[in-house]
Amino acid sequence: MLGWLKKAPAVPRLPEHMIAKMYNIFRIRTLMGIFVGYAGYYLVRNNFTLSTPYLASEYGFTPSQIGLLSAAMAVTYGISKFFMGNLADKAHTQRFIAIGLLLSAIVNIGFGFSSSFALIFMLLIFNGMFQGMGAPPCSIVMANWFSKKERGVKMGIWNTSHNIGGGIIAPIVGIALGIFGTAYWQAGVFIVPSILAIIIAIFVLFCGKDTPQSVGLPPIDEYRNDYDDVERNPEGDKLSLKEILFTYVLKNKFIWFLCLANVFVYFIRFGVLNWVPLYLTDVKGFTQSQYHMAFAAFEWAAIPSSLLVGWLSDKLFKGNRMPLCIISMVGVILGTLVYWQSTSVLAISIAISVIGCLIYVPQFLIGLSAIDFVPKFAVGTTVGLTGLFAYLFGNLTASALVGFIVESSGWNGCFILLLVSGVMASLFLTLIQIGRKKQIRKLAANA
Repeated sequence: MLGWLKKAPAVPRLPEHMIAKMYNIFRIRTLMGIFVGYAGYYLVRNNFTLSTPYLASEYGFTPSQIGLLSAAMAVTYGISKFFMGNLADKAHTQRFIAIGLLLSAIVNIGFGFSSSFALIFMLLIFNGMFQGMGAPPCSIVMANWFSKKERGVKMGIWNTSHNIGGGIIAPIVGIALGIFGTAYWQAGVFIVPSILAIIIAIFVLFCGKDTPQSVGLPPIDEYRNDYDDVERNPEGDKLSLKEILFTYVLKNKFIWFLCLANVFVYFIRFGVLNWVPLYLTDVKGFTQSQYHMAFAAFEWAAIPSSLLVGWLSDKLFKGNRMPLCIISMVGVILGTLVYWQSTSVLAISIAISVIGCLIYVPQFLIGLSAIDFVPKFAVGTTVGLTGLFAYLFGNLTASALVGFIVESSGWNGCFILLLVSGVMASLFLTLIQIGRKKQIRKLAANA
């Protein structure tokens, strides 16, 4: 790794009277940096979904081809998230985030000048690779700057960033198309979001800091006297990436349960989100403005739920994240049934909002649990592994498999898979809930 991107070294501790003030300043700055930065990632990720009607009408791409394009992004992003997460454990987090966003924006500019299937496919692979530099270092920032008893609230705030980024992209594209016209849809869908992402990348680069120790502050658990329920190793930062992966991640059964639950959660998320434009226009008869509103509602509805759930998981459930996950999955299953069977524009729009509101709850809390279940020096690798499963298996099947199913047997097969995924996700989340309760009791007895 380039020296400029390496983890910032610890510096001498600041005087005691300065610590509280500087902690407050840097925590606000770092949270702002990852919030705005990760929203920027979604400006140059979700915009591709809004291009699918134009890819079909202007370039003649079939549903299976569009599914393969989405799958290319999903597979590359999942693999990249794992490897980039592993690298991020040794990286300067803010710089890592900013560089990834900048490179993703440059790739999106390339989309604006591409029309062939092969070239778009190749660019999506590059975009997926650079997109993997976003989430893992953001999770590391959360682990480094916020302790367990406050992490749910702060993670809930950060988690809304991708809903805001994913939610505002449709209005941004709509305004840009109004200015440039549909004849120049590439500018509205790809170029404008890329310019905004570049500006955000520059902001992130100068906003936050790497770790508290790198600016003369004590570790967050020491500062707040709030320690995670995990094995602690003072020499953890000296371990190799391989040692971190095999000792603290792959041997943890709860991380595997999180990975499997994440597969089914992501299948539902992208099985709905990726196909909203085509399904609503082809089957439900929605207009362009109606499906743009439904697409945005899927993301916007998750904002209040993320904030509320983060607070509830900290205050009411005392760091136990799984009950809220299971409750939310029941609501997702019911919302999916309405989305499938209803013919009312209003009811379908509400159902999409409900699915968006609730599907991000287990996704958010699975990511938060990945932070809770391992030491801080293994957070990036763990988040990367859960992301690998989510995108390599969940998003991939939601992108490629759904396209082939729709072409061969219609949309009913897609919705059956969505409902089965809801049940399977609930099963693995329940196994985590039962197992973690036993583990915590055992840790308390041995303390």
